[in-house]
Amino acid sequence: MKTLILFVALVDLLTASASESNAIQLINKGNEGGTVYQTVNIYNNANIAAFNTYFGTHSANALVDYNAGLLVYQLPYKRICIVSRMNRDTFPSISQLDNYVHEKNPSLHSLHRNYGISRKVVKNLYQLGRPIQAMCGGFLTYWATEFQTPDPLVGGKACAGLNLLILDVSLCGGISLF
Repeated sequence: MKTLILFVALVDLLTASASESNAIQLINKGNEGGTVYQTVNIYNNANIAAFNTYFGTHSANALVDYNAGLLVYQLPYKRICIVSRMNRDTFPSISQLDNYVHEKNPSLHSLHRNYGISRKVVKNLYQLGRPIQAMCGGFLTYWATEFQTPDPLVGGKACAGLNLLILDVSLCGGISLF
């Protein structure tokens, strides 16, 4: 819980100068009947979008840093972060993302992403920029590669699914995510 509060506070601090921001909050029922709180904050001036899902011990966060061209997924319950390069050809621009999350039915534009997680640990978070450094500081951070269809290198490895409002992610690899 401390990590989640720290992450939200850190994103707010990093983007305090971003006077133009948009936020959306949803409260849904989870698959097991519990309450799921989801937020998306889009900071246009900083070119950052932050996704948060609050669901007890299995809460998760994601950050899209358009300036650095990186996506990061944080799994606080496992104390890990997963970083991937953004495929700018297939990932929506920040203005498109803003439009998607403010639609009446944001699931119409669900962004499905699949990542193969390597065992390569990021040694220097500073190289990834301040937002990702702030989000992943103190966590083991791994590189991942996006793939379109099941990757034969990932075959047989465990996958974890994250649903962050319109961002639907499968994280697959040899590290334990459960």
